[in-house]
Amino acid sequence: MGRARGLGALFASLVAVATVVSATGGAAAAPPARATLDPASVAESVRYLVGSYGVSEREALRRLRLQAESVRLDEVLRTENAAEYGGMWLDQESGVLVVAMTDPAAAERHLKDLPDRAHVRTRPVRHSLADLTAARDRIAGKVGAGADAVYLPAVDERDNQVVVWERSWVAQEKAPVGAAGVARDGEVAREGEVARRAIADEPGVAVRTKVLPKPSPMAGASNYPDQGFCHPLACAGYGPMRGGLRLDLKRDDGTWGGCTTGFNLRSTGGGFPGKAWVLTAGHCNATKTTNTPTEHNGNQVLQQHGIEKSSYPYDYAALPYLDAATGAKWLDNTTGHNRVLKYCRNGGGDSNADTPCGAQATAVDEYITRTHRLSEIKAGWVVCASGSGTHSGANDYPTVVDSGAGAGYTVGTRCGRVLSTDVGINTDLCARSGDSGGPLFSQIDHSALGILEGSQQQRYGYCVAGELNNYVPIDTILTDLSARVASQGSTFSVITTPNG
Repeated sequence: MGRARGLGALFASLVAVATVVSATGGAAAAPPARATLDPASVAESVRYLVGSYGVSEREALRRLRLQAESVRLDEVLRTENAAEYGGMWLDQESGVLVVAMTDPAAAERHLKDLPDRAHVRTRPVRHSLADLTAARDRIAGKVGAGADAVYLPAVDERDNQVVVWERSWVAQEKAPVGAAGVARDGEVAREGEVARRAIADEPGVAVRTKVLPKPSPMAGASNYPDQGFCHPLACAGYGPMRGGLRLDLKRDDGTWGGCTTGFNLRSTGGGFPGKAWVLTAGHCNATKTTNTPTEHNGNQVLQQHGIEKSSYPYDYAALPYLDAATGAKWLDNTTGHNRVLKYCRNGGGDSNADTPCGAQATAVDEYITRTHRLSEIKAGWVVCASGSGTHSGANDYPTVVDSGAGAGYTVGTRCGRVLSTDVGINTDLCARSGDSGGPLFSQIDHSALGILEGSQQQRYGYCVAGELNNYVPIDTILTDLSARVASQGSTFSVITTPNG
């Protein structure tokens, strides 16, 4: 605990407020204000950088401030230098922010007054982000990009190109003989031909195709402990509902499967005015038709089904409360509706760089105040996630039904970095069975980013180097949700205020 006390003292000495400076001067509208980073609120992110890159706590905090500045700078460059701006990413190996520009000199007026200008580099690229995004959107329109499409285009900022991702498993689902006895191979072939023509129609930008790996879902088994305080496995009586809690769903064979809550949602207008929902992964509800209420810690809280999809990156379930009284008890009659649970439970063989908590068995809330679109999320960002995946071993939770996480894996919050974005968010955060649907968030600006889909690796037990887990972007979910109920006129959003 000596390090934690030293870190707190260091944080107290490093808090600074940056002045908003207009990049254009005169009467022009000021760019977005520079955020003040509260060092105490990013303690876990700092410890991740210290443990993973061997940097000092002071250097870790500098990098996080640079990440906070990148959010503002990205918005400014998109607005004022759309013709030249090609995107950006954080290089954590060297601790610098890389800004891609078709004309690097055009960025200088925005960079010269940055608090950390010494750690910002420009890189010349051929295409602007605006041009790449326009090409992506044209291709998306032609291939019918969406939850049922084989091909999904995305912008790759680091490679300065558009990638058309092929979801081969969707093609395989379409190819078998349909219910009417007519083979669907022709439909898949037509989609492939449309994609090839769409790519050929974009000679002005770099476009390539890749096969999108399908993550393995991370749903697990159920449990009913009572920890006596708000804990990922037991928050009954300690509401309100928040991200990071265990959900138990009954399978058709009578067994129970466990997933994790993501974020609290609210729908406005139309057919669902003011209605509250809990977000988790759609695959958690697959193959469940019993209509048994979804539980937390043995308490019936949510309906088994709501509005849901299960085809990454369209993998989500917005679950309504069981009834009005339950919704009032678990959310509306409380405050702090925008919470995500941070729970520290590191120790033993699982206490490595990605389990950066301080005091053990301590529940603290992260208050979500905004969201980020996938296009705003940058490679190299430090991010955190909460999950309820557990092991029932003697040193973990001996009375808990094992979620399939494996011996040595501990429930709670972990931090890591964004490795890349495509149609999803790819990270090096550790996650195991039972964590599916759990929230991905940034401590830097308290933003909701996505929910856990699954892994490329089928790992169990202790977290080790080289983890690769994938998250569904929050804007993909909200856009699809709102589109699916467009006829009823409702719009979905993450709750980002205490009484939202």
